Amino acid sequence: MKPGKLYGVGIGPGDPQYLTVRAVEVLRAADVIFTVVSKNASDSVSQSVVERLQPRGEIRRQVFTMSRDDATRKAQVRENAEAIIDELRAGRDCAFATLGDAMTYSTFGYVLGIIRGAIPHLELEIVPGITSFATLAAKAATVLAENSQQLRVIPAFRSEMAESLEFPKGSTTILLKTYRSRAALLDRLAREEGVEILYGEHLAMAGQALLTDLDAIRACPEKYLSMIMVKRR
Repeated sequence: MKPGKLYGVGIGPGDPQYLTVRAVEVLRAADVIFTVVSKNASDSVSQSVVERLQPRGEIRRQVFTMSRDDATRKAQVRENAEAIIDELRAGRDCAFATLGDAMTYSTFGYVLGIIRGAIPHLELEIVPGITSFATLAAKAATVLAENSQQLRVIPAFRSEMAESLEFPKGSTTILLKTYRSRAALLDRLAREEGVEILYGEHLAMAGQALLTDLDAIRACPEKYLSMIMVKRR
């Protein structure tokens, strides 16, 4: 039996209005749509977006652990990849719906390597999506980068990085996943001169917040779906 086709679908920041036309087509047509939720979350943002489309296929939620233990994370990824492989080998077309862009700091990237190894001649299509930091810039009507400015993305800020992290002149730095170490970053930024700071959480969703004041940012509960932009002109 010929394996099914795999689609990696970036669904943007979490508002169905930010889906591309191609993403809608794929998600409505796939036989099985895999959505993502973390182990400690009660709701899957990707699943809620897919459900709004009323797809004909089965929606299957996959749990991905947020454990800091590498072996635990890898075991969870492999288990989820194997579930997708089973469906593809049964001849079903599968879509993996992931927040943001499918190939930029995405959960999809973890399972893709395993699936490709198991099905060498896999038929694959990637549907790009709007990244979280593009959404932040749009919602704040702030230019992300222009002319010769550098755009730098720090995927996971840790407290021990606070003193060594640099914010070069003519750069925009996006700091993702700061929620666990935000206090250390804010302490550093309070001592930094000549920078513009923008904090965003739950962008394009209910509860969206855009803040530029450090004290106001400190007062916000730590949220996984949040980030900080630092610009030095």
